Amino acid sequence: MKKLTLFLAVLALLAAPVHPSLAADAAKEPIKIGEMFCYTGCPDVARPWHNGLKMAVDEVNAVGGILNRPLELISRDDKGNPSEAIKVMEELKSRDGVKIVTGTLMSHTSLAASSFAKQNDVLFVKGHDASSSLTAEHGHDLYMQYGAPTNIYSRVLAEKIAPFNKKRWAFISSDFETGHVFVEEFQNALKKFDPSVEFLPVHWFPLGKMEAGPIAQAVARSKPDAIFAFVSLSDYARLVREGTKRKLFEGRLVVSPVAGYSANIDPLGREAPVGWWTGSGYPTEQIKDAKHRKFIDSYKALYNEEPDLLSLHAYSTMKIIAESISTAGSDDPHKVRDVMLKNSFAMPDADITFRPDGLSNHGTWIGKTGFYNGKPTVLDAEYVVPDKYLPTVEENMNSRKGQK
Repeated sequence: MKKLTLFLAVLALLAAPVHPSLAADAAKEPIKIGEMFCYTGCPDVARPWHNGLKMAVDEVNAVGGILNRPLELISRDDKGNPSEAIKVMEELKSRDGVKIVTGTLMSHTSLAASSFAKQNDVLFVKGHDASSSLTAEHGHDLYMQYGAPTNIYSRVLAEKIAPFNKKRWAFISSDFETGHVFVEEFQNALKKFDPSVEFLPVHWFPLGKMEAGPIAQAVARSKPDAIFAFVSLSDYARLVREGTKRKLFEGRLVVSPVAGYSANIDPLGREAPVGWWTGSGYPTEQIKDAKHRKFIDSYKALYNEEPDLLSLHAYSTMKIIAESISTAGSDDPHKVRDVMLKNSFAMPDADITFRPDGLSNHGTWIGKTGFYNGKPTVLDAEYVVPDKYLPTVEENMNSRKGQK
């Protein structure tokens, strides 16, 4: 609670520093970017996200802002709740005059924010990974997504583990949008490699309220060859501890799409699992590329900690938004979107482009959980370019037909 209170206090006091040339002309209105995230419910995840945003805003303002105006970040808490997300979007647009919004963590809040953006002429740029439905059947012209969609993780992980020829699969997943999409997509992808695989009934649980002991016991009784587990944060820790206690994972292949994310594995320390196939990793200690290292080292110097995947996503998303506004000469949502679709953006880890359906070409790291210099991370990490794993633009566009 103390850590959460301190973080929220810092967030409330946030004010982007202004370059001297901007301070000289204080009468100029700032360019406002709205941002919302699950701050109260997920403080350990929110901190690196917000740090990445602030780092980008500070860099932009340090060289004069955008169009000779300061960039201002207006942060709000969506509490991981779709109704709250819509309320925040309404406030950002009507009270703060915001035309462009980024953020949200969970896909069900992203869907709510995206729906509001579509109906109210706001550009919503999702910075983090998300359900593939956001750019497929729920996509629209004012939704853009920097982070990878779920189908990349599902298809790559299925391809990686197919050679192990595991036939009998158990499934454990949180019961919300992303969980359902992950399970369905992974099952479909695995069936293409081996139509004879058997899928046991899914063990669904309420997000953040997993009863890990009974679930681990039930899965063990079903004697699967392999386990697919979409779990995160406190649910992840519960499953790891209860499953380890019951030797659930011994001798079994485990696929867990977000097991490599630092907010999941770092709190477990030496208890973190070894050998789980995963995405969402960010093996900063193993990255050697000079441009990428510059971002990592600068972030570490600012915040005295390694960036995580959300830090990179937030930083890159904000830099792309700022550059697009500058090129467009305006923060008009449609003009900014047009620039995003036409231009390439040099980010720390890749040159980013966007497809007509709003998806970027940003990929993900795939590997196995393990330890590097005593720290839990993703080992043998491979950065996967998404092109061959994504639905085509035409497939996504066609899925939107008939949607209101």
